[in-house]
Amino acid sequence: MKPQNHFEKGLILFDFPEPLTAKVEVNLPAKLINLVTKSVSDQPEVVELIQMLDGIYVRTYDRGTIDEKKLVTYFQDSVKKDQWELLVKIQGNNETVEIHLLFDEDKVYGIFAIVIAKRSGEVTFVNIVGEIAPERVEELLGNLSNFGAVDIDFGDKLKGQWKREDAREKATVMILGSGFFTNPGINRFNYKMDDVLSPKRQSEMEQLVTQIKEFRPTKIAVYADESYDAELHANYQSYLEGTYESTRRLEDQIGFPLAKLMEHSKLYCVADWPEHRPILDNIDDGLLDYDAFAEEHNQEYLLPSISSNDEKIRQSADGTLWVERVGYEPLIDMYIRINEPEKLRADHQGYLRTARVGLKDQYPGANWVGHWWYVHNLKNFVNLTRITESTDDRILLIIGAGHVYLIQQFLEDSGDYIIESPLQYLSPTATN
Repeated sequence: MKPQNHFEKGLILFDFPEPLTAKVEVNLPAKLINLVTKSVSDQPEVVELIQMLDGIYVRTYDRGTIDEKKLVTYFQDSVKKDQWELLVKIQGNNETVEIHLLFDEDKVYGIFAIVIAKRSGEVTFVNIVGEIAPERVEELLGNLSNFGAVDIDFGDKLKGQWKREDAREKATVMILGSGFFTNPGINRFNYKMDDVLSPKRQSEMEQLVTQIKEFRPTKIAVYADESYDAELHANYQSYLEGTYESTRRLEDQIGFPLAKLMEHSKLYCVADWPEHRPILDNIDDGLLDYDAFAEEHNQEYLLPSISSNDEKIRQSADGTLWVERVGYEPLIDMYIRINEPEKLRADHQGYLRTARVGLKDQYPGANWVGHWWYVHNLKNFVNLTRITESTDDRILLIIGAGHVYLIQQFLEDSGDYIIESPLQYLSPTATN
């Protein structure tokens, strides 16, 4: 095996300080890679790629046998310390992929990929060392299986995303979708939370904040209008001084203790909740009343519904529909459940079904979704961009889970942000 020393440019040492047993270990130094060249001598374009390489090293571990978060963080910190750049991070339903590069203006000296596969229960680290032409990176990653190194099709994952300028640093955002501990009762279906101020829930809240702290946010944004900014700041200062009595609001329960741990001087309001909305103020309410239209035209099947065996629905005297969880659910388990990509997508699909309420030239559902829901979340996204001051920013947004899908889509589609999922920081074992 090629000697691994700290002075070899582009090489990441697999030197995690705790004992580990790899499920798969691949070490292809230059000599072994050259042997592969002979088998593909009739493919000159592949031969050219191989000749750029000094080594390919792979480690695959069973996620159930390692401290995954600790291991991944160790290597993320390693590449960051050595000034590698994050090329792309893809958060999919079945896996998370990160690809880091070490490069200058002329050459890429190292590629380091982290693949966390949910279905197979594996985490894989791939380190490619050499002097690689930047324009050949995507092609190289798409050919790794031809070298007998790894079966992951990186090229397909990078398709349409690899541009030289995209290797620049970007600000990072993580959105923590949440329920509302205050039980405001403002939605069609309202999830009923027990008292978050109870000693047991407060202990769970402390665990949650401790885990989220590992994201290392530089800014914490909350779902509140800018008009609340002065009050939020005053409340946080009182909290720091020990004179504030925390309420059940999200900013009090998660935002304040986390901001204090991170030694932040303030929190940021990014929601769009003005007293008057000039656009909506001029629209006839009837054009947006999809509930009444659905009931009148037999389209209730398009309205949001609850069909989980783990939840029950009751209606209060004022007609508010409350959804209650069957049995006790620890807070961190709840946050994992409601931030799963499948759950976020299902929430979003409910709004798209609502958009279909209407007949012929009447579009009350689309009017509400388009004029209110999409615009509201687009403005929340814009407000996030307004507090972004540096590519070093790591912004945590704490918001109702229903908003996550759209805001995350806007952030991803903008091309200006790296998105991290809270799931990589949340561990249910802490509640056992």
